[in-house]
Amino acid sequence: MRIFKENQRFRQWWLIIVLITIVLASALPLFSEISLNEVKLKSLIAPVISLLVFVLVFILNLETRINSKGISAGFEPLPFLRRNYNWDEIQECFVRTYTPVSEYGGWGIRGFGRAKAYSVSGNKGIQIITKTNERFLIGTEKPDLAKRAINKNFKNYKK
Repeated sequence: MRIFKENQRFRQWWLIIVLITIVLASALPLFSEISLNEVKLKSLIAPVISLLVFVLVFILNLETRINSKGISAGFEPLPFLRRNYNWDEIQECFVRTYTPVSEYGGWGIRGFGRAKAYSVSGNKGIQIITKTNERFLIGTEKPDLAKRAINKNFKNYKK
């Protein structure tokens, strides 16, 4: 396999419950104001923001690609969250098991300094270590296919 493409979305049941709870809790003051016909603009801020976060989480899509040029990953449709690594920038690249909570503080856009991660769920990831010692992990639900694509493309590049 020369080309690897994967799309992942946040669809965990517990996340949906947490987000719905936040939206409803932030809207409670608004409901009481509506019943009294005294809606204030400041009462709309929290429910609108929490609803926007809820919608954003559901439209975000972790898109990963491995091809002959390198590896790219990003949360679409947000272009500023895209990371691209050409093979000539990469010192090591492999699939590994990781512990999301203890290593990165959970799933999502995580990490500090030179160690960062993009993950949606699970505990398998594509570990990239650059020649400048930056570490970037991309969560994957297809570790075997990712491993084959890395082995094919990275080894061919090194030759």
